[in-house]
Amino acid sequence: MLKIIAISTALALAAGAAVAAPAGYGSAVVRVGDLDLGRPADVERLQRRLETAALEVCGAHAGSVRMVKQAVARSECYRETLAQASAQVRTGR
Repeated sequence: MLKIIAISTALALAAGAAVAAPAGYGSAVVRVGDLDLGRPADVERLQRRLETAALEVCGAHAGSVRMVKQAVARSECYRETLAQASAQVRTGR
């Protein structure tokens, strides 16, 4: 069964954070206040942060072994979560 994972990513520059909250998987906070998205290096940093958050909300954690992280990174949850988060960042929501 295909699960549609919703992630809300807000570029709340005043608060300095984007909140990722997929239904049924928990949540992660992605800090963006220290980034200037006009700089390519900061865009790459944001992408890595979103990837890390997507891994966490889909079941892998910082202490997870590499095989667990790789399995989660191949999951539908990860792909959909990351795609939705990236799209919402692009639109500024």
